[in-house]
Amino acid sequence: MTVRIRPSRGVVIAIVVLALLAALAYTGYAGTAVYQQLDSGRTELAAAQAGMKSATQPGDAGQLRLAAAQLRQAEADFSEAGRRARNDPALRLVGGVPGAGRNLDAVTHLAAIGGDMSRAGEAAAAVAIQVTGLKQQYAGRALTPDDLQAVLRQAQGIAKEYSASTQAIGQQLRAAHAERAEVTTTDLVGPLKDAYDAVDAALAQADTAFLRFQDVRQVLSDFLGVRLPA
Repeated sequence: MTVRIRPSRGVVIAIVVLALLAALAYTGYAGTAVYQQLDSGRTELAAAQAGMKSATQPGDAGQLRLAAAQLRQAEADFSEAGRRARNDPALRLVGGVPGAGRNLDAVTHLAAIGGDMSRAGEAAAAVAIQVTGLKQQYAGRALTPDDLQAVLRQAQGIAKEYSASTQAIGQQLRAAHAERAEVTTTDLVGPLKDAYDAVDAALAQADTAFLRFQDVRQVLSDFLGVRLPA
């Protein structure tokens, strides 16, 4: 006759408690991972924006390429943060708790905004690198009427070749603003409110710094300090 030994009630409770602790630990790990990815994306995006601002006027193509690399990394960080916030089962379970769901949704929107801004910056950087190369070709010399016509043709060539990039700048920034409009920060936790304050400032900066590269002719005219022929 086989004797079955049934686990005591205390053992069962201990197993359940350990399972709950493991679930809580994993949820904490998942939340920390999302935060770290968002913070890394924010750092890369801010560095790229500062780098582009300091590099465009002197025409530092190397600094612009570095900014483009930082923007690609920022996009990857924001995309991974958004993917985890949307799909991680532990976080989605927490999202069902009243109040927590609004904050988790805000995190998802924040990641999407960061990704949109990064892609807009990548497109702007691609155009900026080309315009900077053209600026270096003509910098430091008095431009003749023939030079100005040549610059205009080259600017038109860049605008045509990089039309997808110039269009993407506006498209991605519009997407970022649409995501931002989905979020009301009134009921968010303090750190998340602060993050949205920072993203509002970054969006305002991007609207000026990135959108200008949609008009290749005007940017080149500003860089060279001359008025290009119509």
